[in-house]
Amino acid sequence: MSSNGSDIVSQEIANLDINDGARDAFAMYDSAPPPAPKLKSKGVIAMDMTAEFANAAQQLDVGQLVKDPYFTLFESVGALEIMDRKMDSGCLEPGETMEDEYDFSQSLLPEEIIGIIDQLLCHEMAWHMGYPLAQTIFTSLYIDKLLSPCPLSIQQTYFDTRHGSSIHEPLTVRILRAYCLGLIKTCSYINNRVKAEHFYEEEDFVTHTFNRSLLEGIEHDDIFQFLEETTRLLAISDDVSPDVKKALDCRLRFRAQFLETVEVADSSTSDAIAQHWKTLGEFLPFLKSSSKFGKPSPFSFSVKIQRKLASTVPPRPIVQVSQESSFDHLERLCRDAAVAVEVLNYYNSQSLLTFVILFQGRKPQPSVYVRTLLQHYIFADMIMLGDKSIRHILDDDLASTVLPNHKLLDRDNDDIEVPHDLRHQMALRMETFRARAAGSYLDLLRTICQNRCRIRRSLCHTIVDWDTLQLDAEELDVELRDFTMEAPILDQQISTEPIYSFPLSSWAYFYKLKQMEWIVQMGFELETYQQDELAGMYWYLQYLVRTRYRHLERIRGFDVRGFAAARKDPKVPSNKILEYTRAVSFIDFSSMEAAATYGFADSLSSLFTVLSRLSLIKSPPRPYSNDSMRYEVRMKPFLGIGLPELVPFDELTRTIMQPEESNLDLLKFASECAVGAKKGFEVLTKLSAKDAYCQGSHESWLNNIKACLKACIFTSITIASVKKAVEVAGIDGRPKIKIEIPPSGKGYHDWWIVPKVVPVS
Repeated sequence: MSSNGSDIVSQEIANLDINDGARDAFAMYDSAPPPAPKLKSKGVIAMDMTAEFANAAQQLDVGQLVKDPYFTLFESVGALEIMDRKMDSGCLEPGETMEDEYDFSQSLLPEEIIGIIDQLLCHEMAWHMGYPLAQTIFTSLYIDKLLSPCPLSIQQTYFDTRHGSSIHEPLTVRILRAYCLGLIKTCSYINNRVKAEHFYEEEDFVTHTFNRSLLEGIEHDDIFQFLEETTRLLAISDDVSPDVKKALDCRLRFRAQFLETVEVADSSTSDAIAQHWKTLGEFLPFLKSSSKFGKPSPFSFSVKIQRKLASTVPPRPIVQVSQESSFDHLERLCRDAAVAVEVLNYYNSQSLLTFVILFQGRKPQPSVYVRTLLQHYIFADMIMLGDKSIRHILDDDLASTVLPNHKLLDRDNDDIEVPHDLRHQMALRMETFRARAAGSYLDLLRTICQNRCRIRRSLCHTIVDWDTLQLDAEELDVELRDFTMEAPILDQQISTEPIYSFPLSSWAYFYKLKQMEWIVQMGFELETYQQDELAGMYWYLQYLVRTRYRHLERIRGFDVRGFAAARKDPKVPSNKILEYTRAVSFIDFSSMEAAATYGFADSLSSLFTVLSRLSLIKSPPRPYSNDSMRYEVRMKPFLGIGLPELVPFDELTRTIMQPEESNLDLLKFASECAVGAKKGFEVLTKLSAKDAYCQGSHESWLNNIKACLKACIFTSITIASVKKAVEVAGIDGRPKIKIEIPPSGKGYHDWWIVPKVVPVS
């Protein structure tokens, strides 16, 4: 009975004709859109509502959102059309097959090999730029052939299985195979390094390999040896013209060098890492010049491979990056990676922090792989810079700021095991502080290694942790005071209470203030603020920097006091005296830099205030906010901070606008501040790397200070131009000028936005 039923169903299926146009189930998905339906019903009246819809849309304010509460996610997904080529990776054109019918047995010209290799290099750099493998390297049919199925030896990587051995494999095909093997293994090293460090998936880099192994089963030495053997075979071959032969040889040696470099780069102790990157960069000029010999082979790349990689996502086009952009990106990668290795040369904690900040501020910013290499060199295996402990870095930082030649940092305290001994108690509490501060200090370094937007966003969270660290350190300072027998400063002119140094909490407060400044300064770089907010944000910047300046003066007072006492004590060795000298020198340098910074910020704040008064900077319409609400949003990162106290909005507005001062008085004040800041930056430019605490990055630091100096000079010119226009216009007249504010990256320095004055008739 069941058998007869099956026969009937089979017969019905056999009678179906899928080529019958009248019964074609896919006829409705033709490229031509169907005609509009003709509604014929007495209850339906059709009308053209285009004009009414456009008129209704014009009534909406900018930023206003109209949403149907009943149009849910279910309806949104249901609105997607199956068999739409934009959404359905399985949709086929008429006559199209599911997979590519590519003939891997066909012979390839040497020029075609060059073209394929150069295209693979473009895809490799596109992957470094942040595009996924599915849209770059994995679109190559030759790469797909190598990876599917997963090979475990070189003998399993033939494109055409009929070759069976290298004897029957053409030399051109072998060259391509060797290059592809080296490329995949290089990507494997890079992918593993990025995944091992802190980065942001899809935002910085895409490490997803779509469940494919990047030749993890084949040893590095086997692939490297295969590349070298192929290079030797090419050298003795007479079947290739000299120019093309030289181009192929360069590409094989480049790939071998790239593979060797990324393998060596994972080591944090090798002294030859920088030389490897420089050697790799030396291949680029000839790679560029010889690319003209290449012949494109577009059919060796296909978007259809995505169907085997991830069938649940919409099809995405192949990323096309020009050869010029690819070579530029590769050149920057080699240059940045060679510089990143310099971080292993440790001088002092301040130079380390300066190096990381300036390195991450390079334009354009180093690629994700280089940034993860930098993290690896700093934090690998919880060993700082390859051979130093976090305690070494922390103690060095404390000694250079608040605890020069102090008994709290004496390592002999660790050997005291008697519980009631004061040195034992000091060692216990200092270890408690180090355990608490190490995480915050490492997070600060790790945060600076991210992309620019993430640095600012992460700093908004880390300052809360440093604020808590400051409170915890303050309690430890009180406890340690009983063991160090610290004598307070008694000065009735300053305070009626005894003044103690509070070294640990002072150190935490110093770094918290620095991070708060960076948050505000990076807001200018990232164009977070509107033009009418610049006056307020530059005032708040000078408020933070001035607070740090006063805090540095307090620290300096205690350091100088200890320095004077040590010089009078003949038992203090000369090397300990040098610790005081270094600490005072660093405080003096930081105070000089802070004075120039807050002077410049004060100048710009006053300048933008005058421009707002003159209506040269206008506020855009904001129907859904006011100045008070916007100020709360800008200050949101600082709302939970105890010190420094947040300035109330009314007080801030009165301080910025200064209604009792005239425009000319404000411009005069701005000019004086700019002149003072200019002198400060000029002094800074004359400092040596040691005096500026930027050993290892002095050139970058000097360029940064010179950029600040140029911006300061341009500010003085702008102030003079505005002042002249105001004087000509008179008290009630409108100055005949307009203001142009350059976008980020177009000025002298991204942190200093200087307006440009343009005369108008």
